[in-house]
Amino acid sequence: MSRLARFAKSPLLHFLVLGVVLFASSEVWQKAETAAPPPGRDSRIVLSRTDVELLEQGFRERWGFPPNAAQRRALLDQAVLDEMLYREARFLSLDLEDGSVQRRLVEKMRWVSDRPGRPESELVREANELGLDDDVVIRRLLGEKMRLLLQRGPGGTRVDDADLQEQLDRGRAELEMPARRSVTQVFLATDVRGDHTLSDARDVLAKLRSGSWTADQAGELSDPFPIGTELRSYSELRLQARFGKPFAEQVFALDRGVWSEPIASPYGVHLVRVEDVQEAGVPPLEQLRPTLTRAVMRERAKENLSRGLSHLQTRYEVEIDGEDSAPGRRTRAGERDEAGSIAARG
Repeated sequence: MSRLARFAKSPLLHFLVLGVVLFASSEVWQKAETAAPPPGRDSRIVLSRTDVELLEQGFRERWGFPPNAAQRRALLDQAVLDEMLYREARFLSLDLEDGSVQRRLVEKMRWVSDRPGRPESELVREANELGLDDDVVIRRLLGEKMRLLLQRGPGGTRVDDADLQEQLDRGRAELEMPARRSVTQVFLATDVRGDHTLSDARDVLAKLRSGSWTADQAGELSDPFPIGTELRSYSELRLQARFGKPFAEQVFALDRGVWSEPIASPYGVHLVRVEDVQEAGVPPLEQLRPTLTRAVMRERAKENLSRGLSHLQTRYEVEIDGEDSAPGRRTRAGERDEAGSIAARG
């Protein structure tokens, strides 16, 4: 293998190519260009009458009825948006070295090729030459890749404590944790002890309250229970879901460090001691750091995507055949005429 061929397959080259693509794509959100688009980008999108009819037909086949005016508008808007994303992805060469796209091309070529055993690189090259790279699957792959790229934004991914505190302040109501209890229990099973369950529970309670058994040793007095004898950080709602409402209410009424009277549940009888009380409130920032970081990143991605799509829309003119508007009417993508059209041609 030649030195050039080895370099073409090297991870370093792929890394450099990705860096160039990301740098070039930053133009998408950094500059809302209203001038003519750069050379090589087709800035005119036309939906023919046939295109519109196919969209409406697809809607009817999926839902069983024709789209109303708002649904039809949404169909057209989505079709234009998908076309913009696909064209930008191709313009930025996001299909370059994309494994999913290459696998799709190889799969298509193997359907039509009569020469088995050909290398995948040759199949990909020939598929591109034959125009097989323009199909619905590849369009969706590249459109989604463009969306992900727009979500990255130009500002990087660094999240500092000020960002997290701001997110915490905005979402305080949603982040508040309910009151919780951590308890130790001794369980006496009705299906094992039968009519003696309650009297056995009182005998065990006397031992526990005598001080001769510590909380750590209490488990030795318990019948087997699926989730054990220690319940950590249970909210009242969580206790209610597992043991029933009366059980949960009685546990939350207990003082800390005192063995309860026998408390019934659908499983049997429990003797419960509250070991720790956690009142309702918002946990400290450090405890919520992973949750807050994800929330900040989601919001940034949403804002970056919205800004990026708005910038993209300034680069395209859209014409939709059959829309009610003046003949020859053209608008930038995303603009609407008085009748609510993106663009129209009589």
